[in-house]
Amino acid sequence: MAIPLDLLLQDDRNVYELTSAIIRRAHQLGEIRRAFSSDEHGSVIEDGDKVVSQAITEILTDEVHFEITAG
Repeated sequence: MAIPLDLLLQDDRNVYELTSAIIRRAHQLGEIRRAFSSDEHGSVIEDGDKVVSQAITEILTDEVHFEITAG
């Protein structure tokens, strides 16, 4: 999956909020992959897209919504 650069350039949201959301989503995707796609030795089996590329695409296309809360 390629990063949608056109959407990235057109996005007018706060770059720090986007970055935080993308980092958190990439972490979630990595944890999911580790939990469900490890071999018998616990090694992650690489299949599909890179987690960061997938996270960027999901955030930019609003497939995954995020909310910044005070805390």
